[in-house]
This record gives sequence, C-alpha cells and structure tokens, in this order.
Amino acid sequence: MAEPSAPLFVVNPEAGNGRGRRIVPWLSGELRRRSPSAGLVETEAAGHAFVLARDAARSGFDRVVVVGGDGTAQDALNGLLDSGASLPLALLPRGSGNDLARGVGLPLLPSEALSVALGTGRARIDVGRATRTDATGVTVRHFAAAGGVGFDAQVAAVMAGRRRAWQRGRIGYALSTIWELQRYHNLDVSLRFDTEHGPRAEERRVLFVAIANGAYYGGGMRICPAASVTDGWLDVCLVGDLSRLEALRQLPGLYRGAHATHRAVEFVRVRSLEISGTLTTRIHLDGEPFGSVPVDVTLLPGAVSVAVGAVEVAA
Repeated sequence: MAEPSAPLFVVNPEAGNGRGRRIVPWLSGELRRRSPSAGLVETEAAGHAFVLARDAARSGFDRVVVVGGDGTAQDALNGLLDSGASLPLALLPRGSGNDLARGVGLPLLPSEALSVALGTGRARIDVGRATRTDATGVTVRHFAAAGGVGFDAQVAAVMAGRRRAWQRGRIGYALSTIWELQRYHNLDVSLRFDTEHGPRAEERRVLFVAIANGAYYGGGMRICPAASVTDGWLDVCLVGDLSRLEALRQLPGLYRGAHATHRAVEFVRVRSLEISGTLTTRIHLDGEPFGSVPVDVTLLPGAVSVAVGAVEVAA
C-alpha cells in the first residue's frame, strides 16, 4: 500500500490537558519536511472532528490522522463512516487515555506514532455501533475502544464536565473514580446477548457492564484482557453486585487484568447485546457520555482501516 500523499491532521488542542496544543509547532515542522501536502486543522468545538473527517475525501485528502485522544478519534471515526468514504484513520495519541492506540498496538511517542501515521501499514478493525431511542428520537454512535453502562459511565459523565485541577490526567481519573464510588449505588439491568454459544437473556444487579472492542479502557485498564479489535467479537465484562469496599479493592487490579478471576466478574463474547434498566442508568462510548439506557450495541466487523506499524494487531 502506498504512503498517503495528502493526509489531513485533525488536532484537538485541548486533548490531554493541552498536549494537543503543545505538539502543534513540532508537528508543523515535521510535516513541512516529511509530508508537505498534508493539511493541519485544529478543532474548535466538540463535533468539529466529525465534520472534518466526513468532508476529508471531498476536500482531496487521502487519510485522516487524529492528534488527540479517544474522544476525538471517536468523532473522526463517526465522520468517516458517515461519509461512506474508504479513507484510513491514523492516530497520533495525545489524549489522557489513548485506549484505541493501545488496542491497535501503536507507539505512544509522537515521533514513532507519526512514522506509523505516514506509513503504509494498515489493518481493518471492528467497530461497535450503539443505538439509543428516547423521546427525541433515535441516536446512533460508533465506538472503537470500549463502552459501558453503570458506574464507569457515571465516572465518564463527571470527567466530561468541568473538572477541578485534581481530576485531570490518569491520576485524576482514578481519584474521580474513588470519589464517585462513595456515593454510587449498584443498579438492576436487563441483558439480552447474541453470544458465541447462542442467545441469552437475564436480569442482574451490577456495578457496571463494560463492552470492549479492544482490551483497554479508562486510560489503560485491561478490562477485557482477551479482547481484540480484529477478532469479530465484542467482549463484555459483567461486574456484579460488589460492595463499595470490595470495588475499591479491585480497582488497582483493573490495570493488569487481575479482576478476571474474581467471583463477581464474568466475561461473555457477543456480536450484539441489549441493555435496559432504570432510565437514569448512564452509558459511555470511548469515555464519552451517550445518554442513558436502553441501548442496543452491534459489532461491525472490519468496518474501518487503521494505520498500524510493525506490531501486529491480534486476530
């Protein structure tokens, strides 16, 4: 495959508490030297990356490179899918979490990630499609790393709002998680799965339900250690009715997948699932709030091409 001749770099200047903005002078210099036909645009508001990615092919670009985090990547992904164009997506990770970049084996160092973004390596990855219906109509959103219902979505809602200084970055995410856990109550949900073993339906009380396309979420937590963005399955992690104290004990282990053997944790591989429950039960997709249940999630195998380097994406 040929290297891109006219990539569009979509920079979120607010990503990673300003890491997106701080990289622009270096990136501009590198592009003048290595890819003079590249475009570079800074996003101006939420949803701007969607518009830029949607219109990229029509504007003469042959690749969209997201310089930001998972939220910006999700916006661009949705723009590309909305356009119907077959442009590849590339990532130069500058966010707080960068879970999609981890899931496709990308380097996090800017110089190395830029080489991948301008290179020839590609892999087709799966994408999740979430559909939610409420009084305002039907809303559809695609995600690439992971989504969730329950406690993790509550934390995502807090992190998406106006944050205090102590809530910024990966440490801030962990502190916000502990803070929210003190006042959170587990929820009853109804679940319907299309699993590898056939249909399944049940009701249970949960702390949260994580829906993983890749292995990582929440800034490097290995929520579903066996998940792969190329295997044609969504991995669901059901975390049952844990007490606050027990949930707090399990939090550190999420980064290394140590929760996998806990008696209250179950993993299910699905191609689709439906979750319903109390209307205040929140949803997140790639760390971005997506309203509340009910929600239907379906996997779209190999839906988008992503620039990757020498590290193979697991199948």
